[in-house]
Amino acid sequence: MKKSVLTALLLLVSVCAYAEIRIGALLALSGPISNLGKPGQEIIDGVVEEANKKNLLGDKIRVISYDTQSLPDRAQTYAKKLIAKDKVDVIVGPNGTGEALSVIGEAMSSKTPIMAFAGGTSVVEPLKPYIFKSPQKTSTAIEKAFNYLKKKGLTRIAVAADATGFGQDGLDQINKYSTGLTITAIEKFNATDNDMSTQMSKLLSTKPQAVVIWTVGRAGAIAAKNLRALDKNILMVQSHGIADNSYLKLAGDAAENTVMPSVKLTVASSLPANDPQKKVIDAFVAKYGKLIDETSVHASYAYDGINLVLYALKKAKAEKITLQQALEKTTKFVGVTGVYNMSKNDHCGLDLSSMVMVRVKNGQFVLEEM
Repeated sequence: MKKSVLTALLLLVSVCAYAEIRIGALLALSGPISNLGKPGQEIIDGVVEEANKKNLLGDKIRVISYDTQSLPDRAQTYAKKLIAKDKVDVIVGPNGTGEALSVIGEAMSSKTPIMAFAGGTSVVEPLKPYIFKSPQKTSTAIEKAFNYLKKKGLTRIAVAADATGFGQDGLDQINKYSTGLTITAIEKFNATDNDMSTQMSKLLSTKPQAVVIWTVGRAGAIAAKNLRALDKNILMVQSHGIADNSYLKLAGDAAENTVMPSVKLTVASSLPANDPQKKVIDAFVAKYGKLIDETSVHASYAYDGINLVLYALKKAKAEKITLQQALEKTTKFVGVTGVYNMSKNDHCGLDLSSMVMVRVKNGQFVLEEM
């Protein structure tokens, strides 16, 4: 055998021996939603480490992460780098809706699948062939909340939403699902505002039966304090992004009696024994409960997202199909966030059964309605 041919064969063997699957991660490790990105990184690393120990995919799995700083332009820059330079097979993240929207173009042009951890409906609707997400759509959360209000006989609501992608997506879905409800007023605010008293006063002047606040993080706590300073009794409905321990800490007494749609994880101990998610949620709490308590319940989206990707990678390899096709064929996948049933027409796969309504009582989340 000629030396050149032998060298080529040895090189091929060497490459195959060290073949790896590259997963890019766009995470908010700093910035206003770093309470999602930081624990998300720890969870992803833990899941991948365990998968490598089990030789889950046959090849080594490598995670390449970049800090988006919670900024859409940074997410877009690093998405380009992951695709063009790092040659990743798939991207998980980013955490925010605005960030996720900013990377869609890169995914579509390169045909690189992305499993986003963002809540906005607009991330997957209208359908984008290579974009998937692990949290519920905003539309699902709003439908859950509005069904609750209608059951309570409430018909007049006022709405406050932030100016971020998440807030504006919320407004779009609120208008879409408000049939049977009268929206008495809509006010907007910046997520960085330190006072929303003026907006809350304007909303209350329209005599609503409930005030719906659509935002995440610190802004939700400030809005709650401002609203409660003006009216201690009116029903306050927050977004599913607020169903988190950080809200309880930041809002304090103002959080009391807030209701909101939520993942089941916030009331894990109250779930019935026959709930299809209970075993998975209990196992997650046993392993990551302390981390979630110290950071954010919503870091669980990273857990489901990375596990969905690993499941689909294994399925793609076994069935000799693309990762995109494997994700679209993922059904009855029980996660912490819900039971996923994806398809060619649904790149989220979660329905109303994945959410509950919760209420804040004595500084804790309690189950209000399944």
